[in-house]
Amino acid sequence: MQWYSGPEGDQRIWYEPEDIEQIAVEQLRVAKLSPTLDRPVTDLERLIEGHLRAELDLYADLPDAVLGLTEFPVRGAPIVQIDRALTEARDAEHATVAEIGRWRATLAHEASHIFLHRYLFDPSMAPLAGGSSVPRPSEGGLMRCLHRDISPEAADWRSVRRRPDWREVQANKAMAALLMPRRTFKRIVVREMRQLGLGLPPIAESDVQRLANVLAPIFSVSKQAVRIRLDSEGLLTRR
Repeated sequence: MQWYSGPEGDQRIWYEPEDIEQIAVEQLRVAKLSPTLDRPVTDLERLIEGHLRAELDLYADLPDAVLGLTEFPVRGAPIVQIDRALTEARDAEHATVAEIGRWRATLAHEASHIFLHRYLFDPSMAPLAGGSSVPRPSEGGLMRCLHRDISPEAADWRSVRRRPDWREVQANKAMAALLMPRRTFKRIVVREMRQLGLGLPPIAESDVQRLANVLAPIFSVSKQAVRIRLDSEGLLTRR
């Protein structure tokens, strides 16, 4: 982790992709919430409220297109708000894997903002991130996550430093690690591939959808998230 100046002179925190993966896994370990082969679904509400000590409102009335919002008050705990419609879709009797996955992805995304970016808004924590020589934030921060922001899509990390949505890219990277921690994810991938008679990775393009259909409900994520995680972990056949 290191501080650097953005294009407009704003203070930013740089993480290498592997740093984010390790930070997310460590958060789960310390919280005693690491997914296992038998219990692979991360308890995100406990992570946010119990471990990260944030206030969580699952039925917030947020503006259109805003799925989640994290506020960092000058004093006090972070406040995470999740859009009411998103939670109600998750609560519905016939909620789809995609709807449940979108809700869980939003929670994981907001949780990631807390442990990756709280240093930007909390004067007492900035020195812990090596920020003794950067200006201290004098006001609380507010991070709105739009529908387009909550996506596990891979990004060209070389370009992230200059992007205006750099925090969203970092939060998405951590989100994937929270929902599908690498070690457990790979072991379950191998297990399910064997059960489907697909052999071992790398996975042929023709088999990806079939495998994603199985893995998505196991981790309670969307099929798109599974596919992208398979790709980012180098488990797909390269053309």
